[in-house]
Amino acid sequence: MIKELIMNIIVPIAVAIFIGLLIILAVYLLTHLNKSFLIFNPAATPRLRASMIITSILLLVTCLGGILILIFLPAKMNLITLIVGSMVTAGFALAINFK
Repeated sequence: MIKELIMNIIVPIAVAIFIGLLIILAVYLLTHLNKSFLIFNPAATPRLRASMIITSILLLVTCLGGILILIFLPAKMNLITLIVGSMVTAGFALAINFK
């Protein structure tokens, strides 16, 4: 009974919050292409700027896929959204760390 409650109510809510955070991150990266980003200046660093654009696009695609999974597929399939979103974000962090 409790396992059903978790799978049917809590997991979709948690995934929706995660998708919302990914959208906020993607919009933040896109709006800071010409502003200071952390200690970096994307306008002066073309590689960082390209990484920000690519990451934003990948995050938005992940969010779109996550919304479709949330609506049409079983709750267990939401793991795909969590893994892909985490990998894209981690890839961006590693890209700016080892530039």
